[in-house]
Amino acid sequence: MISFLKNKWKEDRGAALAIVASSLFLLMGIASISADVAWYYLHASRVQRAADAAALAGVVYLPVAPGTANSTALDIANRNGYLDGEVATNTTVSPAAIGENQLQVRISTEVDTFFAKVLGWDTMTIARSAVAEYIPPLKLGSPDNQFGDSCKPTQPGCTSTSNFWANIHGKWTQTSYGDAYASWCDPNNTFTCSLNPSRRSTGYLYGIESGSSFTVQFIDVGFHNNSGVTTGDTVRTGDRGCEDGGWGGGATTSNLCGATMRVNLYAPDPTPLDISNNALLCTADIPPTPQVAEAAPYVWLTPDGQACWTQSGTGIFIVQVVQVDPGNQNQRSGLNRYSVRSTTGNLFGLGDFSLYNNVPGSTSTFYLAEVETFYHGKTFVVEMYDPGEFSGGGTAQLEIWDPPGTGPFDGGECRVYSRNNVTDPWNLTATNAAGTECQELVSSGEYNRRWLKFEIDLPATYSCGADCWWRVNYIYPTGGVQDTTTWRAYMVGNPIHIID
Repeated sequence: MISFLKNKWKEDRGAALAIVASSLFLLMGIASISADVAWYYLHASRVQRAADAAALAGVVYLPVAPGTANSTALDIANRNGYLDGEVATNTTVSPAAIGENQLQVRISTEVDTFFAKVLGWDTMTIARSAVAEYIPPLKLGSPDNQFGDSCKPTQPGCTSTSNFWANIHGKWTQTSYGDAYASWCDPNNTFTCSLNPSRRSTGYLYGIESGSSFTVQFIDVGFHNNSGVTTGDTVRTGDRGCEDGGWGGGATTSNLCGATMRVNLYAPDPTPLDISNNALLCTADIPPTPQVAEAAPYVWLTPDGQACWTQSGTGIFIVQVVQVDPGNQNQRSGLNRYSVRSTTGNLFGLGDFSLYNNVPGSTSTFYLAEVETFYHGKTFVVEMYDPGEFSGGGTAQLEIWDPPGTGPFDGGECRVYSRNNVTDPWNLTATNAAGTECQELVSSGEYNRRWLKFEIDLPATYSCGADCWWRVNYIYPTGGVQDTTTWRAYMVGNPIHIID
């Protein structure tokens, strides 16, 4: 019996060796395949990241320069190791604009296998794609080649359509005058005033898009003081001098109040709201000058006659209007109103803008922002600082009009908010459902030194055709108005992102 069991154990031991050997072969095969699968997923992740990076880098050039968008996407794919048409890896990179502001990049490449070669798989094909979307900054304030009027609205024969002057206030002025970003003082204009939490030193930006050569020109870009001519809103563009700095009058031609203005022209780049890395093409400083008689003609001029104010090329050129930081009390104040234009193409505000309205009449309509069809389904936001002021009693009506500019928007929900400072949270004051007009009733002084915001949900079916400009319509209870306010408009969401 014992001998029989020993023989049986020997037979089983031989079978176990066969089972272990075959199992080991199977496990090695699984391990080999797992290594190739891991190798595949590693490369697939690299290809996806490269496609994402290429799409994000190229999409910022849409819709203005689709050729540059494609070449940039190809360059980024190349830098990540995927050279289009490279024989060694058989890589193809296919960028293509699939919408006015969307770019798709597809990268397909072949990688060698390791152990899968024994099964006849020498290479594996990996293909990944990415679609990036760019929400460009909105064009603000002007569908034309100029920002601001070119003649006084009360002047007979004046046909300007802007209905406002561009505006920037001196550093030592108070925010209650209506400039949210240039004024230092909140609320009183003295050297010991409380700092305006919204104050910045970068002034205001304007964009130029032109398919041909253009020249930058201004009307009245310098501060005009009260030297020998009574200042006030009835003079020229509405420039005001020392009397608005809280220091009293008395300025003479040798004691000019108001800051020196600086105007800059920058070359295009993919981020027009950030000029820190734009090439400076032209610059000029304009010191304060004596007030100009009201009867003097309005003339478009380059700041100092330099040839560099004439440029050409694709993309958005940037014009910056900013104050040279005041160094003494003579550079203390002043309310500066002006206009800027490009001799060809389109010139518009970027990010935000301050305007001065001295148009007579009980109703005034202003261009707000160009919201093209591809923004459908997004949330459009309009913020206004110190809006709707007028003399006398009663209630004004402030309306947000969608294209083609015949009445208030009612195609989606419109929420109304208010706050005192940028450091305060927004307070929801009204919700206007779809079918209800987007508007706010404003009493005089209600929004003095305060912010008003409209959040507008664009429907998925939003379409604007040839005219995509939204407008702001003011209806005053009494005659004309002389008011300075600051507006900004934007779309909610990360401006550059992957959508697929």
